[in-house]
Amino acid sequence: MNKIDDNACKTIVVFAIEYTLLKTSKSILEKVQTELRQEFNCDISECYEHPEYLGKVLNDLFGVSQYEIISDVNRYLNEFSYQEQIAEFLDKIKQP
Repeated sequence: MNKIDDNACKTIVVFAIEYTLLKTSKSILEKVQTELRQEFNCDISECYEHPEYLGKVLNDLFGVSQYEIISDVNRYLNEFSYQEQIAEFLDKIKQP
């Protein structure tokens, strides 16, 4: 498989996160964005470099239900998991 550059990987990851949250509901996406800003002064695009931020916010907002969201993100990204950066993101986001 071809290696894609880091910016493309980041775009794919951010899209997967936003799509997953938005398909749940627009208010969930907005809630996660608000929490990321308040707690870490960042937005969803920065979760590519800091998946632990997203993990913390999802845990705080959804508790055990966060794993459903993470699983959904994982499903979208699985076909790109041959990319080292995306594989690392998936490993880090799965950690409690």
